[in-house]
Amino acid sequence: MISVRLASLGVFCLALSACGSSPPAPKVASTDSAEVEPPAKSSKPKARAPELPPELVVHHLRGNEADLRRCFFANPNLRGAVRFAWKLDVTGKVHGIHRESSTLSDPRVESCLSDRVSEIRFGDLEKPSLARWTFVFRLVDPPAKSKAGRSASKKRKSLPGDERGLQIDPNSPGMLPPDAINNVVEAGYPLFARCYRDGVNRDVNLDGTVRLHFVVGPAGAVSEVSDRGSDLSDRQVVDCIAEGFYALRFPQPQHGTVQVLYRLGFEAG
Repeated sequence: MISVRLASLGVFCLALSACGSSPPAPKVASTDSAEVEPPAKSSKPKARAPELPPELVVHHLRGNEADLRRCFFANPNLRGAVRFAWKLDVTGKVHGIHRESSTLSDPRVESCLSDRVSEIRFGDLEKPSLARWTFVFRLVDPPAKSKAGRSASKKRKSLPGDERGLQIDPNSPGMLPPDAINNVVEAGYPLFARCYRDGVNRDVNLDGTVRLHFVVGPAGAVSEVSDRGSDLSDRQVVDCIAEGFYALRFPQPQHGTVQVLYRLGFEAG
């Protein structure tokens, strides 16, 4: 098991030609007709604005989590994920926010999230940038309650391959080396630790395992995250960690998508 311990927490040329009864052009010394060559088009592609790293996006989303999560309360039974992308000017102001993908079925929630993100300032930047984030809601169901009102025991029958932190579905059409996957996920640990730390602020005894299945698309971006038996009792933490997985960028797989099961264990201490 992979364990995380919280200690202290892209030139249009307009050629104007004389026509009609205009006087003839003056003769030139050469008998050859003079040809005017159009300006050469620049072969240099337009520079793409840099993308804000996930940890900086999260840094500026912090403190707004309650307002963002409240958007989902317009439809408490809703569950799914929505990814937004937006532009930032050098003052960190949001422009042109738009939805890239969504599994939600209520436009009110998407509109609310878009409005809330547009109100956030992302700090002074050296140059205009791009940013994106995926918001997840209710990836897992709330834990069952016992008659005493406390969460039911987290003991459960072990699943095949439970002893490994990383499993690649052998039926995946694409290929990625396990070490490459591990390196990217491990680089995302600060995102996951933040989620867990917020959970511990709500419950000092919070511990358990998050088991997520995710799909790495042909370009290396995560296209889907789903739960595979997480037993961490705070579902906001699970949603938050899923958002962190959506933010990861992997090397481009060979031959297609790769499906991965990953387990993260958390202990308070």
